[in-house]
Amino acid sequence: MPGAKLVHLPGGKSIVCYDTKATDMHIIISYLLWRTITLVALWMGTLILPINHAFTLYRDSHYPDFGFTLPYWMTAWGNFDAFYYLGIAKRGYFVSELPFFPLYPFLIALLTQIVKPLPYLASGLIIAHGAFIAGIVVCAKLLTRDGKRALIPLFLAILITFPTSYSYGAAYNDSLFFFLATLTMYWSRTGKWWYAGWAGALATLTRLNGLALFPYLLAECGWPKKLRDVRLHASLLIGGAFLGYLFYIQHVFGSWTKLFSAMSPWGQDRVVLPFQVMWRYGKILFFSPLNQLVWWVALVELTSVLFYIALLVWSWKKIRLSYWIFFAVSILIPSLTGTFQGMPRYGLHLYPLFLALTLWLSKQSALAKTIYFLTMLALLFFCVLLFTRGYFIA
Repeated sequence: MPGAKLVHLPGGKSIVCYDTKATDMHIIISYLLWRTITLVALWMGTLILPINHAFTLYRDSHYPDFGFTLPYWMTAWGNFDAFYYLGIAKRGYFVSELPFFPLYPFLIALLTQIVKPLPYLASGLIIAHGAFIAGIVVCAKLLTRDGKRALIPLFLAILITFPTSYSYGAAYNDSLFFFLATLTMYWSRTGKWWYAGWAGALATLTRLNGLALFPYLLAECGWPKKLRDVRLHASLLIGGAFLGYLFYIQHVFGSWTKLFSAMSPWGQDRVVLPFQVMWRYGKILFFSPLNQLVWWVALVELTSVLFYIALLVWSWKKIRLSYWIFFAVSILIPSLTGTFQGMPRYGLHLYPLFLALTLWLSKQSALAKTIYFLTMLALLFFCVLLFTRGYFIA
């Protein structure tokens, strides 16, 4: 295996030692390459598209400490949902903002208070980038644990060229969740169950999809049958974190159900079966005019879901069962809300998705790999152009 050597120990035993410097170099190069690609795409956007102010950080000047006076290459990453996270960090929750889970805005507020006069946006970006780098490091460790160390360069290339990977560098919670969810998986794979439970609880306080880590941990530990099993107790921390957030909402706003009613503006306040959502998207694609943005957004959202499903089917019995369960449940939870809105981004959270994609691509020809990466790079550029100029993509 590249970067590995066999070390003989006294007594006739041998262990495999890895060149950690090579892995560190892959991580550094991958991060810098990803940052370069997204910044070049951002610059191209300034030449091609007029800015849509209604969906950017500039839309409200009542909060000058948000950081809208920072350079454009920073403020361009504060569009759409980022505005809500910054608002929560500054003055707490409005009822309409309850679906934006609390850990990420809490960390923004904490960093802003510690490092004054750091703007809220700068804090959000520092946390996002730091979490992304940490997530890459944990992925490399998990790949080594899974016996796939030789695939680290390909895995990282797939990760940084994923079309919505720009969200890792925006003032969004995607990179934080990615880090915490992957850390949960790594610690469970190394037998550190309480660490895994707490990381899963923090992931659940970052995004609703953290609940998918509960069946993952149960599957990873073999579905414990004894109530006194420490692995079960650690897993329950995930549900406890979600219930804790509901208790906070009940205490402050009078009813825990306001978390779900607050999702109504996005059409996500009720449970809808996935085939009904598919039918809805089919009607949009067949009956909406092609020259409307809603048609193209619907196409991107539906295509991403079909891509996830195809990869999920392909990866059955090719990745660990616990990984597959986490992958499946993570796709199922948002699809039950009645819309695929945001689905192009949700794949960013899933180590099993990137692992499955790496395993699949590693078996393809050099030509197929070239076509794949050129396609993904083109889509990444397209997504960055839209996002940074204030046009909704995911």
